[in-house]
Amino acid sequence: MNVNLRLNRKKLAVLGAILVAALVLAATTFSKTKPQGSPPVPVRVQAVEDAGAASGLRYSANINPREQVELAFKVGGYVREITSVPGPDGIKRELRAGDRVTRGMVLARLDPQDHAARADQARAAMEEAKASLEQAQKNFKRSQALVAEGYLARSEFDLSQERLGVGRAKLDGARAQLEQANIMFADSQLKSPLDGVVASRQVEHGTLVASGTKAFVLVDLSSVKAVFGVPDAMQARIKPGAPLSVVVEALGGREFAGKVTAVSPSADPKSRVFDIELTIPNPDALLKDGMIAAVRLDGVAGPDATAVPLVQGAASVPLQSVVRPPDDPHGYMVYVAVDEGGQTVARGRRVELGDVTGRSVLVRGGVKPGERVVTNGATLIHDGAAITIVP
Repeated sequence: MNVNLRLNRKKLAVLGAILVAALVLAATTFSKTKPQGSPPVPVRVQAVEDAGAASGLRYSANINPREQVELAFKVGGYVREITSVPGPDGIKRELRAGDRVTRGMVLARLDPQDHAARADQARAAMEEAKASLEQAQKNFKRSQALVAEGYLARSEFDLSQERLGVGRAKLDGARAQLEQANIMFADSQLKSPLDGVVASRQVEHGTLVASGTKAFVLVDLSSVKAVFGVPDAMQARIKPGAPLSVVVEALGGREFAGKVTAVSPSADPKSRVFDIELTIPNPDALLKDGMIAAVRLDGVAGPDATAVPLVQGAASVPLQSVVRPPDDPHGYMVYVAVDEGGQTVARGRRVELGDVTGRSVLVRGGVKPGERVVTNGATLIHDGAAITIVP
């Protein structure tokens, strides 16, 4: 029994030695066949563009009318009439969007019967108050003569004097009611406060409207405002009165000249940009409310026509090339493709972001025009990673 136990232990020792030798041999073989590094990551790249004065900085601007007015009825009632104007075919039709109106033109009328009745009632009340006042004046004069001769008690005279004051007050109140009724009657007609164009109409013939119901929206397009936002570094360089131009692609890339009329002193709390207002003459009414224009800032001239240089040293990179540094969740960086030792690798560069223009963003520092930044695949690599550029 002891002999068998010793034999089994000897067999286990031999098997253990064989297993250890096999593991050592396998590890040696694996280390010889294991690749020395990860395979290159396929990425796409794009050249950094110069965003200096040569190419200019472009901002998107919204075209707004010089003035926009929402007209509402001050009184309620049924819409009895909407003014008719000749249409493109020469046939008269009710006012609609696109029709021109002039200052003082009646746009719509409410049924005047209720307001006319109120005016008649107020007029009758005023006539009654006049008659009462005349009677009170006669009684006062009579009482004044009698009290002077001693035929009337002083208390009776005071009473006649009080009635005279009440009569005057009633007449004043009746006049005010009549004036208010006449104003309401006049307010049953909705008039245009400006020369402009109908942007929209919200009422129809026969509509029952309440006081404050919006009926028309009018816009003045004799000149328009192009509003765009710029970062803080640019806001200080743009002065009121500076000449600027906009390009409207919807009009075949036509350029329109204007002047800066307002520079916002505070930034939008969300976008952190400052609004700039550019006023552009529009005598032919080619520019419409809601159009998009591009403002190019190659250099801004102040009211004295002195050119103000823009920020230099800025470059433009695709938005998708910007990533967060691994050690800074609040910073920004891009990966630049460089050739090192016969192999292409990615090198991280810290950048400072500027304004976004289309699908690109302005950056300062870190990159130079002409360098290649990684676009597709920027989130899959690290500093020093081997990459292969694909079309």
